[in-house]
Amino acid sequence: MTFVATFNRTTFDLCHLIWAQEYGILSLGESHNVDIAEIRRRVRAGAYLVKRDAILHAVKEGFLQQDMVDAVLSGQVIESYPDRQRVLICGSTTLTTKTVVYLHIVCQYSDPVYIEFVTAYIPDETIWERPPFRRRKGK
Repeated sequence: MTFVATFNRTTFDLCHLIWAQEYGILSLGESHNVDIAEIRRRVRAGAYLVKRDAILHAVKEGFLQQDMVDAVLSGQVIESYPDRQRVLICGSTTLTTKTVVYLHIVCQYSDPVYIEFVTAYIPDETIWERPPFRRRKGK
């Protein structure tokens, strides 16, 4: 006898909500406004997804998924895009024993369970001040 489960988007979302509530990642009454502490809590719990653009930048620029996680856990929100339910986080990570860099990670929090790393990159010094917490004027 074979059992086949059919999941539609609503069933999938409900399963994620139940899982998230069970593991303390989300309470069902929670709003979609997320602060850095909530982002860090979800990332520490492993409730994050790394999107294609973040992976492409990591390969091109020489950093790893763990570097993105480290930067989110140590960083601060430097820009907020509430209409897109995203924030830009700047944090440092150690690439080698002698190389510490800042990473920018755009995190989307629209999903009730996961934080999505939409993109991640080493900030361009022609666009960002040093340390890269603010854009240069006129950029």
